[in-house]
Amino acid sequence: MIDRIVINNFKSIEKVDIQLGRLNVLIGANGSGKSNVLEAIGMVAAKNGNTIELDSMAQRGVRIAMPELMVNSFYGKAASRFIRMRFENEDGYVRYVMSVKEEDSIYSPWNADMSGYLKKDVSTEDFESQYSRFLIYSPSIDALRGVSSTSRLYPIGLHGEGLDVLMYQMSKAEISQVERIASRYITWLDDLVYDTEGEMKYRGYKLGRSSSNLYFNDRYMQKRNRFFSAENANEGALILLFYLVLMTSKATPRFFAIDNIDSGLNPRLCRALVKEIATLAEDNGKQVIITTHNPAVLDGLRLGDSNTRLFAVDRSDSGDTRVNEIRVKPQTERRMKLSEMWMNGMIGGVPNEF
Repeated sequence: MIDRIVINNFKSIEKVDIQLGRLNVLIGANGSGKSNVLEAIGMVAAKNGNTIELDSMAQRGVRIAMPELMVNSFYGKAASRFIRMRFENEDGYVRYVMSVKEEDSIYSPWNADMSGYLKKDVSTEDFESQYSRFLIYSPSIDALRGVSSTSRLYPIGLHGEGLDVLMYQMSKAEISQVERIASRYITWLDDLVYDTEGEMKYRGYKLGRSSSNLYFNDRYMQKRNRFFSAENANEGALILLFYLVLMTSKATPRFFAIDNIDSGLNPRLCRALVKEIATLAEDNGKQVIITTHNPAVLDGLRLGDSNTRLFAVDRSDSGDTRVNEIRVKPQTERRMKLSEMWMNGMIGGVPNEF
């Protein structure tokens, strides 16, 4: 697990130094730089040898831009051409200095020079494997329904492409864990069905153009009409399954991000989901960074647990992104919920202009 990340000169980030846990939540106003934190990590993860190609960054969820927009250009400050990153844990640290390869090209790849210090029994490859598969997931309901497919990543795309295939390939223990948790929150769900032979489609249970072979069994419907395909499922059910699969499957990265985790979810479900994610991260050896705009997410956090961290992201008077860890007293000593503290501007991460 990565314990500390330092980012220098990436987009709106001049310098941030973040101490991570297993579950890390970023809150902040729109445009404060939350996604830039995720993308800086994604840029390093896209490294192949000493080169970072634009295609590789884009496939990891990084919004690519011409080189001048990937680095700081704050008014009144000298611009630097170098992006610097440092990853650290108890085994040591690795740092990267990234620079443009082709100065005159807006499509230029980047150089990535690496240095660092690691324990004798820890190889660079082993250390980098902790974040080399880092991805920024952001579910799309069309992708989850199998109506669109834009990601070439396997086993599951950034937006949920291939969810049905991965679920079918998961071990019995993994899928049992997913179904057990899903059944708590999808109250109508009786069973999940995988139509590997295409029989359900030909019987008329899928009339659209979805490529997904995932079907749901509704406990409240008559036996002959209780099946419906992923393209007819409600978005909350699909998004919930997507997150549970990410947190449970051994095939998904050990370290990844979810941007705007609250999208498409009821506030109370958001609160419950975050509690489940904290447990799943510890049980399954995952480390995740999530961003949110929903105050209910905060009420699902156990900040007394060292594995759970909350960060408020703001921009200073000079425009650079600042990331501050929020620490609060134990629940028994609080007078307000975290959601109320956030909405009342007591912990930062809210717009101050209105």
